[in-house]
Amino acid sequence: MRRELILAVTLVALGPAGPAASAGETATKAPVDCSALQQDLFIDLKEVVKAGCTPSQAQIARLLDNPVGNFVAVPFQFDSVQLEGPRTGTTKTMNRFQVVPMFPLSLDSDWNLINRVVVPWMSVPVNRAFGDCVGYAPGWLSTCPSFPDALADPFEPTGGLGDMVYVALASPKKPIKTKPGGGAIIWGVGPTAIFPTAAAEVLGTGKFSLGPAAVAGYLGRTWTFGILAQQWWSVGGSSTRDDVSLTNVQYFLFYAPPWGEKAQWRIGMTPNVAVNWAAKGDRVTLPVGLGLSRMLEVGKLPVRLLLEADYSVIHPGDKPGSRWDFRFYVIPVIPTFLF
Repeated sequence: MRRELILAVTLVALGPAGPAASAGETATKAPVDCSALQQDLFIDLKEVVKAGCTPSQAQIARLLDNPVGNFVAVPFQFDSVQLEGPRTGTTKTMNRFQVVPMFPLSLDSDWNLINRVVVPWMSVPVNRAFGDCVGYAPGWLSTCPSFPDALADPFEPTGGLGDMVYVALASPKKPIKTKPGGGAIIWGVGPTAIFPTAAAEVLGTGKFSLGPAAVAGYLGRTWTFGILAQQWWSVGGSSTRDDVSLTNVQYFLFYAPPWGEKAQWRIGMTPNVAVNWAAKGDRVTLPVGLGLSRMLEVGKLPVRLLLEADYSVIHPGDKPGSRWDFRFYVIPVIPTFLF
């Protein structure tokens, strides 16, 4: 009876719940205080479910806030990026759609390995005959000084699969709780790689690249912030392509407004800072932005939606680069306590 009841509690939509116990156990065990368990935002949610309770909306939202959280997710991200060239004075649009499967693997009782795979489909306003003059890596930085004049239509679009990226972060299963404030510090380190899977030269680097990655952040009751940094150096690939030395730093900053508790609203940003160390001339793209996200339920699963606009306050002035980036996230999540 208890096993059936726990399974039923696990599969219902997330929401308030009370203690669950079989009739035979009621007389021998004290009732579980579900409200107390639901107050701990950093508890292993499997413990909440095993106690016969349902994790609260706040606990689920906190899990989604954690970039090294113990959950399976398949985010879908769409970016519409406005590009400008130094000599043309025109603005063109690059579209990128990404599927980013994320899943944890348990290394032992204390550590998880958080895996993330980035699979991008891109459409860039650049003729594929440009070759490797423009290599749209994760930072969307180019290596040529300006658009060549020889092509009749330099803005004929090119579309297809871009370079795939993989990152694996070893992270403690239990965050470091801070007092006072009820927050926690999370961190993780590991390797990252770029695979030359692009369907055309202008869609990728043409190089297999490796490097380190690290994440660190603070998860508070009101504020959440941190960074995910990756560095790649080319170690193989086409000998005719330029070497890769690229840094990508995604920083995140979010505020949880008091009026948004029910839907777990967040106000903030998640821009990507890119530094192309191999480029001649200007190397840095630094955007700032503003976005709004909320959590909802689709069937039994939580889903986070985010709409954001970023502007590159620092950008290359001597080569094509991004100005505005309009981004939309859909992040369906499968918490590991469901299986």
